Amino acid sequence: MEKSLFKFIWKYSARQQLVILLITILSYPVGYILLELPKLITNEAIQGGAFPKEIFGFEFDQISYLVLLCFTFLGLVVVSNGIKLVLNVYKGRLGERMLRRLRFELFQRVLRFRLPHFKKVSSGEIIPMITSEVEDVGGFVGESIALPAYQGGTLAVQIGFIFMQNPLLGLAAISSYPLQAYVIPKLQRRVVLLSRERVKNVRAIADKVGESISGIAEIHSNDASAWHSTDLSDRLYANYLIRFKIYNWKYFIKFLNNFMNQLTPFFFYLIGGYLVIEGELSIGALLAVIAAYKDLAGPWKELLAYYQMVADVDVKYQTVVENFDPPDIYPVDRLTSDDAEPLAGEIVFQNVSFSGGAAGQEVFEVSLHIPDNTACAIIGPDGSGRSEVLQLAAGLLGPNSGRVEIGGKSLDKLPESVIGRQIAYVGPSVHIWTGTVRDNLFYGLRHRPLRPPERKGEAVAEHERLLGEARQTANPLHDGQAEWEDYAAAGVRDADQLDAQALDIVQKIGLASDIYRMGLQSRLDPAQNSSLAYRILTVRQILAKRVEEDKEVRGLVELWDIERFNNSATLVENLLFAAPEDPSISLDQVSSDPDVKAFLKETALDSRLQTIGLKIAETMVELFANLSSDSGLLGTYSFITQDELPEFERILRASRSENEKLGLTPADKDRLVGLAFKLIPARHRLGVLDDATKEEIVRARRSFHDRIYKNGGRFVVFDPERYVAPMTIEDNLLFGRPRVDRRDARERIDGLIRSIVEEMDLRLPITRAGFDFHVGVAGARLSSGQRRRLALARAFLKNAEITILDETAAGTSDEEKALRGVILDLLKGKTLLFGASNLIVAQEFAHSVVMDQGRVVEKAKC
Repeated sequence: MEKSLFKFIWKYSARQQLVILLITILSYPVGYILLELPKLITNEAIQGGAFPKEIFGFEFDQISYLVLLCFTFLGLVVVSNGIKLVLNVYKGRLGERMLRRLRFELFQRVLRFRLPHFKKVSSGEIIPMITSEVEDVGGFVGESIALPAYQGGTLAVQIGFIFMQNPLLGLAAISSYPLQAYVIPKLQRRVVLLSRERVKNVRAIADKVGESISGIAEIHSNDASAWHSTDLSDRLYANYLIRFKIYNWKYFIKFLNNFMNQLTPFFFYLIGGYLVIEGELSIGALLAVIAAYKDLAGPWKELLAYYQMVADVDVKYQTVVENFDPPDIYPVDRLTSDDAEPLAGEIVFQNVSFSGGAAGQEVFEVSLHIPDNTACAIIGPDGSGRSEVLQLAAGLLGPNSGRVEIGGKSLDKLPESVIGRQIAYVGPSVHIWTGTVRDNLFYGLRHRPLRPPERKGEAVAEHERLLGEARQTANPLHDGQAEWEDYAAAGVRDADQLDAQALDIVQKIGLASDIYRMGLQSRLDPAQNSSLAYRILTVRQILAKRVEEDKEVRGLVELWDIERFNNSATLVENLLFAAPEDPSISLDQVSSDPDVKAFLKETALDSRLQTIGLKIAETMVELFANLSSDSGLLGTYSFITQDELPEFERILRASRSENEKLGLTPADKDRLVGLAFKLIPARHRLGVLDDATKEEIVRARRSFHDRIYKNGGRFVVFDPERYVAPMTIEDNLLFGRPRVDRRDARERIDGLIRSIVEEMDLRLPITRAGFDFHVGVAGARLSSGQRRRLALARAFLKNAEITILDETAAGTSDEEKALRGVILDLLKGKTLLFGASNLIVAQEFAHSVVMDQGRVVEKAKC
């Protein structure tokens, strides 16, 4: 990176800065004339004589001459502000482009860091630098030349105008500038040093907060909240002291500036008044000078602020450069090269040594020859050097000395396009990306965009604009909306074959049953997969028939019927007999929906539901107000939590108040309706819902359906003849609710669904639908075992020539042993390095290496 902020600005925006300078220079004569015109209007048009006046062959009397000068002044005001508008828009766009360029370059540098560097820095430090700390740098880029040129030029024009009126007044105008120019920078230097200290402290605070979030389970399990709170409090206090010092100096500088600026009017009135009295200066000239000085304070203040801005931004830029420019950073072409040369042959370690900066992260003089297309176990406990050897073989680490080669090619010199496509690596700590199962399965095949989407009309123009901006900011020109999956690399022809291959792999590694369950909990868009939606409806009909014919099963489930109340469903589902089109809308939000509120008011059910909500709240508060937070009893009443009890206590008090101002608010009433909506009669059995109310609710459904059919929109009716998109696949299959008052209902109904799904050959399609299951932030909705197997499937789908697995299926259980057999079978004829800590695992491999304390202590054919 450029070490100097101004070198960075000039290198990437020289042409644009010259354009800004040219526009700025155009403003100078306009500004001078705007200062001159008020004097002309006062002295010549208002107080002058010798009329008519001839201008460009036209004669003007006093009134018309005044009108001409005034309209000229107005026109120049428009021109002056127009120049400012163009200048501001241009430099604003330039600043945003340069900020985009800088942020992208910083992110690319993060990708170019070697792995050991991430042990020295944390995401809590890096993220604020890329996001918030460089924000001011982007804003400064547009101002870097424009502001001193515009404000400095304006200042020079105004001072020149004052000197033209009278040299003494000119000297009075600039009398305080030398002192300010000398004192202010010295004081500002103190603020700059404090600002640098503040940036470092805030970065440390961000790091500590991020570390606390990552280790939140450890904090709670060790009762360390007070320790972490105190530590953060001390750091916040240190930040407070720094900022307090900054404020003290800043406001002292401001006080000094204001005082010096107020001295100048004193000189104007004293000297100017004397000159007017002596007849050496006209009153118009004095008024023009005073007006000019009034505008003079603005540019000078801006220039002083500019110096402060330069100091602040330069501190931030230098701090960023220090953190993003390590000496051992990878060259940029390692990321950007698209070289896809084959990588095959034996893996060779030639006297390789590596140090990760701590004991147990070292390798000493390792020499290995691992033949092509063989499976070799690398055995050793954690800290033995096993993981480092495997990461060296994957090209993730670079040796401090020696060479790691594959087929005679040094891995440290190969680009990612070779290493990342032809070596599959799964380490001890797998990372699952936020997104769907499909996104994670095919992640290893998304190297470059391969099949661009079809664009028409405005979409083509918008894409061209996007590419144009990318070129201006040195961002990649890749199409984010294209299809990136490399079918050829996976050995398939199209998306269907890729899905089939993925299904085959997840079945072999034992992940298919998990994804099948995810498929049941997924939502299907019938417009995107109408054939599967039709088959699910067929299963629904078969299930409904079995429920009807089998008395034992009939007692386990309550199917949706528009003429019947479902006691195992929530009250809101019974009332609306529909679901929000957006499945992310909760029951609390449904109670605030305008269509729902209007429907409840029309049917007079709103007050009835508020009464039910009050009865529920009263019962909950009475039973559980003094219950400990770790009691399991409250879990039975899942529609209310321990934290919500105090709020409902307040609502109950408000409902009993006779004072209207202290009574229930509209928000309280919505809260009560939302509470009533969560009621499941068969589970909660609170006696707040009688048969008459249930019948009234069933009759009201039609009214709500008429409303949503009329208004269009946000709800989908439970129709037994149609696939209900907001429901999960499982809910669409059953089209009802297992009886919540029968403990065995859920398990037996699941078994029934599973058997019919198998009969109808729907298991594979539902499993495929599970590919669209959202795994949560960093895979938070998956278990650790599911995350590991998903990462393993991702590695197999790459179809790489070399696969490296570290502590994956490395246990001694029968399940893990069987999975190792599957791995060896899937990778037969390819190179496999298998890392494990247990020596027994080595017996399953023809080749093995045993590591201890960073050294090879035993080899078997390697």
